[in-house]
Amino acid sequence: AYEIYQCDWSSDVCSSDLAVRRKRALNTQPISLPDLPEGASDPAFREFYDHWRRASPPGLLPGRQHIDPVARIPWLVANLALFDVVPGKEGLRFRVSQIGELMVNVTGSDPTGRFVDDLIKPEFRSRVNAAFAQVARERVAHYWENPMWTHQNDFIRMRRLALPLAGDGRTVDMIFACYVRSDEPTAEEHRLEGPAGDGRPRGVRL
Repeated sequence: AYEIYQCDWSSDVCSSDLAVRRKRALNTQPISLPDLPEGASDPAFREFYDHWRRASPPGLLPGRQHIDPVARIPWLVANLALFDVVPGKEGLRFRVSQIGELMVNVTGSDPTGRFVDDLIKPEFRSRVNAAFAQVARERVAHYWENPMWTHQNDFIRMRRLALPLAGDGRTVDMIFACYVRSDEPTAEEHRLEGPAGDGRPRGVRL
């Protein structure tokens, strides 16, 4: 069997060669780092974002090997989390690699090693997975606010900023996240997000 290429003989360049060259060109173009989302106004998010941005090699995303929150932002370590990006037949999944004390205390357990979609009630899974998938595929920053119940049935507001990490500088293989807790949900959130009829808390956990 012979492999047939569509060639432009007038230029002596095959379409397959052009495709390879385009791909190489894309892989050498500098990556623009996303800006801090407007809603992420808490000073903790600014320090978290600045650490991530300073760790970035020129023209590339930072990878896990570049960030060092214990040395650089130790006061935020309890608020941080790392998620592995795991490709699958049905799309991307996200596995908890490391998580700080804040979310462990809120959820009442250590979810390290578990997939995010296994930790969240079914009605919220697609929304959370879509947010993380956007960070991974589009190399963007994602800011999220959500009212939720803790394992002790305290109703709180949780805010989260998620940023992309790429070991090779381009292909996102981890999500780096910072969580900030607020204990003042609105009255409307209390009304809409109260405990479910089965007695289990409602709300997104991660």
